[in-house]
Amino acid sequence: MSDGTPFISAHIPQVSASVDLSHSPLAPTELNLLGYRLHPMTGAEVVVEIDLAVSQSRRLVMANLNLHGMARMYDSPGMTRLLRQRDCLTMIDGMPVLGLANLLSRAHLQRDKRTTSLDFYDDLFALGVSKGWQFAYVGATADVLTRGLDVLRDRFPDLKIAGRHGYFDFPSLAPDSLYQENIAWLRDLSPDVVIVGMGMPRQEEWIEQVQHLVDARVFLPTGAYLDYQVGIQRPAPRWLGRYGLEGVYRLFRSPYRLGYRYLVEPFVLGYRIISGKPLPTRQGSPDVN
Repeated sequence: MSDGTPFISAHIPQVSASVDLSHSPLAPTELNLLGYRLHPMTGAEVVVEIDLAVSQSRRLVMANLNLHGMARMYDSPGMTRLLRQRDCLTMIDGMPVLGLANLLSRAHLQRDKRTTSLDFYDDLFALGVSKGWQFAYVGATADVLTRGLDVLRDRFPDLKIAGRHGYFDFPSLAPDSLYQENIAWLRDLSPDVVIVGMGMPRQEEWIEQVQHLVDARVFLPTGAYLDYQVGIQRPAPRWLGRYGLEGVYRLFRSPYRLGYRYLVEPFVLGYRIISGKPLPTRQGSPDVN
């Protein structure tokens, strides 16, 4: 644009400004694990927090963190900034993280404090139907998005959900870009809950960029949720997750795709933590490879 003003700057969101959740009597316990903020919650507690945010027209980012996410934050200032916001709660999505929290923080967390989208989304959608919430889904390929939303509408006939695929460049100041189209679409839709399935750290980086540009209450980064709904990926039996064996199951099924993530990345993460490297918050930080 000729005046140098970004196309995205004109909108003023209607949701409440960022709220410091740490002083709320309803806020879950916060743990600091090696510099990472965690909020251990069961699936039911996650749904309660989302319900409160929607009913209060208050912005909430309901993030999640596992070893993979902890490692990716070293390469993503945007994800680091998002998860450090005071209006962001971070579920524990992995038994290794829960085990580390118990070992280093003496938190005495039970297994049900390890929570993934598959543990609570059905309850969330059922609640949303009963309260007339508008959901938005941003992510997946166009084909998976269409099929996945059809699956959800079949299971929840009155579910109000619309979606856009996640294959677009960002940021982009071009008014006709898919990035800008998606922002305009979200402004018009004014969703109560925005589910973002682009994988870590891309989904967190996108949320960090657009959260104050759209009129939405809750943002939920969710990874490959729709892939599971349409059968592209098969979830591990839930009991395996409770015993920290979900990674073994996934590695066995996709050794080439997930080999680095499960066999190498944890050691890279451990080295960075032990060597005292700080998590980056600015682009161009020496800690960003």
